[in-house]
Amino acid sequence: MANQPKVRERPHVRIMFQFGGLAGVDYGYLYTKLEFRGMVNGGYIVRAELGDPSFNLINKLIEEGYLKDTRSKPVPVKFQILSGDKGTYPETATRPQTAIILSLNVKTGPGDIGYIEFVAIDPPSWFLNMGDAAGSVFKGRVDQVIKKVINQYAPSVNADVGRTIDSEQNRFWMMRQDPKTFLSSLMDWSASITQRKTQWLVEVDGYDMLIKEQAALISRQRAFYRFFASSDHDTILKAALTADNALSAVQSKLVTSGCSAISGQYLDKITDEKEEKVFVKDSTTGNKQVAKANNEQSFTKPPDAKPTRVGWSAVTSIPELYSAGDLGLRLDEYVDGRPRAMWLNMVNNLLKAKFTTIGHGEWSDCRGLGVDTIFVKWTSGKGESGDEFWWVTGNWLVYGFHHIVTRAMWNTEVYCARFDYDAAARKVGGGG
Repeated sequence: MANQPKVRERPHVRIMFQFGGLAGVDYGYLYTKLEFRGMVNGGYIVRAELGDPSFNLINKLIEEGYLKDTRSKPVPVKFQILSGDKGTYPETATRPQTAIILSLNVKTGPGDIGYIEFVAIDPPSWFLNMGDAAGSVFKGRVDQVIKKVINQYAPSVNADVGRTIDSEQNRFWMMRQDPKTFLSSLMDWSASITQRKTQWLVEVDGYDMLIKEQAALISRQRAFYRFFASSDHDTILKAALTADNALSAVQSKLVTSGCSAISGQYLDKITDEKEEKVFVKDSTTGNKQVAKANNEQSFTKPPDAKPTRVGWSAVTSIPELYSAGDLGLRLDEYVDGRPRAMWLNMVNNLLKAKFTTIGHGEWSDCRGLGVDTIFVKWTSGKGESGDEFWWVTGNWLVYGFHHIVTRAMWNTEVYCARFDYDAAARKVGGGG
């Protein structure tokens, strides 16, 4: 069975600034509040407030070089959340994690006391956002270019990038984009040239970074949560759910079009009678991974993506890449790349939930977001034959988390989703 959070004690936090002579000093005892949030393809961010009697900490930070050095080099901070002072990962503590500080905000309170709030983000996001907007050109497949950009602008980041099927003779210009925007533009259209034609997932864990298509990742059941348990402690405190059936107008089917200068071929909804080249829908995305569910736990897909009185949306494709066939692929093999990524990323928006649980250290980084699952067991009451369960019971695909820590409590919000139970997909998840 997947792990569960344990009955909580008063939370503790460890915070160590990694510059000057502060690397071994834990200032976590000063915290008043800490938030740690991670999202699929979004990295993570931490925001913490520390009480500062007599302004000793801010004076120490300045003395150790905060104002002197931080405009010319990154300022890492290490942090950890624990339930009790001896919490252990993953049930009662997160793993120690590293982020890079963006800013410090200092406020004064009544009397001789101050408050310091810092905001920090994951190291890959820091380095790629801080790179120059160059006119550089990179040669290679899309995956090779992604790796080269990371090596150039974030050499301390260990990147694992999944292989694409295009030609090594490609050339891609940055066009005065910053590195992160440049990489986003490459991943925006290239979902059709990944090995199994699913969307890219970007996962970060400190200085480690994984960029692969969803179908290439192995899903794991990460946690088990329960509500109204008859024989154990509840681990779910509350839940919020959204079922967005109106999203069918844009999510049921996307279509694009394009014209090839090499072959003269024109691609649109008329020429693609079999709906295999310019259409993106459930039947053309069969390698996606979704949470295993039954017909009472999630939506039923519309027939061939044509719900009654609901149309479908058109999305512009990228122009044909190069007129000499440098990409190594015909236009009809990648023309649906942009709508394919958009469609697959919308899968998590149809039926989504936020479960607020007691603090759970399982969620310490962005690894597995967008592919891993949790199992929820929500008892709705006692029936004649025993426990009866609410329809939210079962598997959910996790795409984000949010730890909220105060002096009195530590809660974790787990963001997750379900797609059509009868979708053409690999169904992932386990049992309770």
